[in-house]
Amino acid sequence: MVITIPNLLTLLRLCSVPFFVTALVYKRVVLGLTIFILASFTDLLDGYIAKRFNQKSYLGTLLDPLADKVLLDGAFITMAFMNYTPPWLAITVVSRDVLLVGGVVLTALFFGGVVEVSPSFLGKGTTFFQVVTVFATLLFHGLSLSTDHLLAALELVTFMATMVSGLDYIYRGIKALSEEL
Repeated sequence: MVITIPNLLTLLRLCSVPFFVTALVYKRVVLGLTIFILASFTDLLDGYIAKRFNQKSYLGTLLDPLADKVLLDGAFITMAFMNYTPPWLAITVVSRDVLLVGGVVLTALFFGGVVEVSPSFLGKGTTFFQVVTVFATLLFHGLSLSTDHLLAALELVTFMATMVSGLDYIYRGIKALSEEL
């Protein structure tokens, strides 16, 4: 197995999560926001390099969404713990990700072989809204700005996108399994 630059960037993103969460817990919100921005940039960069320089790998198809989930779930859990975002949003985001990862693991266990992990358009859109929500929440709290209406709207859109994409993934998973049987 060859370790590619995109995979190294993804591992860097994974390794940044404890530093990001620690910064937030210790109320170093601007530092946490900076780490989040850098981690998000590695996500864009690893995808660009993988496509541009033909460095796509099976490991990357597993690591990249995992790193996204760990970063975003860590962000939403921590922000809910700090009362920056409502707990129902964190529960929704984490529950969707647990269902997705659990579905992939169960499919691999019961049906054997390699499970192809491919993000849907709705999944990518959901990730976008989750990233924007985390960024805006940390920015507003880091700069002590009024957060009422804009963050509430972002949270609602993120909630709806998360629910719709979760249902879409469940539908796609059931459809794929029924075709296997």
